[in-house]
Amino acid sequence: MAEFGGQTPPGAHEEPPTRRLRLRSANEVEIRHTRFAWREYLPVGEVALLVGKPGVGKSTVVADLAAKLTTGQLDGDFTGEPQHVLYSITEDSESTLKARLIAAGGDPQRLHLVDVVYGDSRDGTPLIVNLDLDAVREVVEARRPALLVLDALNSSLSGQLNDNSVVRPQLEKLRLLAHQTGTTVLGIGHFRKATAGVDPVDAIGGAGAYTQVVRHALGCAAEDEDNFVLSVIKSNVVSVSSVPSLSYRTISATVMADDGGETAVGRIVWQGHSTASVVDLLQRSAYDDGDERADAAAWLTDYLRERGGEAPVLELLDEGHQAGFSKDALKRAKTRARVRSEKADFGGGWVWRISQTRHEGSTQGSEGSSTGDTAPFAPFVRSSQHDDDQLPRSAS
Repeated sequence: MAEFGGQTPPGAHEEPPTRRLRLRSANEVEIRHTRFAWREYLPVGEVALLVGKPGVGKSTVVADLAAKLTTGQLDGDFTGEPQHVLYSITEDSESTLKARLIAAGGDPQRLHLVDVVYGDSRDGTPLIVNLDLDAVREVVEARRPALLVLDALNSSLSGQLNDNSVVRPQLEKLRLLAHQTGTTVLGIGHFRKATAGVDPVDAIGGAGAYTQVVRHALGCAAEDEDNFVLSVIKSNVVSVSSVPSLSYRTISATVMADDGGETAVGRIVWQGHSTASVVDLLQRSAYDDGDERADAAAWLTDYLRERGGEAPVLELLDEGHQAGFSKDALKRAKTRARVRSEKADFGGGWVWRISQTRHEGSTQGSEGSSTGDTAPFAPFVRSSQHDDDQLPRSAS
């Protein structure tokens, strides 16, 4: 562990730098070719966004990209050259992030968690751009990471996040950091609720600065209950229409825990190019965020899959509330998500559990998995190996 930055020593004063005008000929400016951490999808040295509605696996997608960067397997300018990744995480546990990275075949020694501590405390808090950027710059210059992930971006910004005059200066600081160091800054965000008939760029939640300052944005959307699509939705460095959308799904993978047990997390399976785009999918009425039940069901399914198929009710409802869903909304979404309430084994409390199919108990993993996918999740994945009648059905 290393610490960077800190308070100015008592009595130390620095004179503010003199402000002066600079005039240069454009002939002095160097034109540089565009480099990509992920070819066409993630440029080097820029601030980028990855946004989507709840339940589309945004953090799992980013964990997959981070894993490939740490092993030099991401198609781009770093292919064959393992890279360091810095990760500020606020919406999932550090344990979950590490497990996702391992499930995706990443190198944990090259993934560095970034947070802020006070005094002798070991409890970290999210880094804040307006307070911690100098220390972040020290870390970046010391580690030379290819990627800095802010998950979620809003957690690292301060002030009124719908106010352009508040958000823009903070994003411009991140952009300057990216340009000067060559590290890509990737913020994870969300679409606002009403998206039907709206361009994905206009659907990004928050102030207008998110789309004005950020030069590149990826969007994720659900194609159906099992399949999702990732598209470039804004870019100043590539032609958006020329970059194909990608199809992916989330399966469960089992990872050995440090205490000798096992834990189940989501893992991304990329399925090639998609004929659908995020623009198309956001405009489908079936996935309009005006339908709270569809959003709640998507979040509920994703949450339970990430935790092995079940979770204690009170814990789930609390997490759902933090994600923006009321208790009643989640209860109404249970049927749509094929979730049932059951008493936990060995005298435990009530849990919500994803309904199993007639193949429950099978030990066969999902096609393409190299991480020992647990049996209950094989039926949740559409593939040539599983017929439609193996998909989960609502409990009778």
